[in-house]
Amino acid sequence: MCPSSIAAWFYARNYNVCLCCQKFSQKTKYSLTIPTYEDTCNNTDIDFFEWLGVFSIDGDLSTKGEDNYASTYQCSSPSIHVRQVQYLQWTGFFTRQKIQEVYNALKQYVLSRDTLPWISLDVQGFADSAISFDLKEHTFLTDGDNSYTIVFQPEGKVVIRRNLSSNNKIKVHR
Repeated sequence: MCPSSIAAWFYARNYNVCLCCQKFSQKTKYSLTIPTYEDTCNNTDIDFFEWLGVFSIDGDLSTKGEDNYASTYQCSSPSIHVRQVQYLQWTGFFTRQKIQEVYNALKQYVLSRDTLPWISLDVQGFADSAISFDLKEHTFLTDGDNSYTIVFQPEGKVVIRRNLSSNNKIKVHR
């Protein structure tokens, strides 16, 4: 369905409609310690995804001495030192087909470069979206989680981590 058709539908129902363009940003970090991903279903999984979160918000990942502050982060083990990390971010509205194209491109890219430890793709749904995964009602008034992260590894392994809304409806007591 064409985005202009969706806009026309809302406009015909007296909603304010404005153009929202997709945006691209990029950052490069040099000489960085990154976690390796080992699918072990224990704390190393949690630590790996936590590192991705700290990196994506441009948190301090320097490997200076250990501090006792809550805001200090230290890369977990197992980890490796790399010369460069690329972070590419697109914001805006993307169709399922476009996400599938990005998925396929990243999968092919990591398979063609056996020196890469992994590549990740994080897709954040809108917190106030009407629906979530599997066309379930998205109860954004209670929590609003609606995202997933995909980790691609050179040997073809793909790991998907989904963060879902609880889908619990607000109870109104009268």
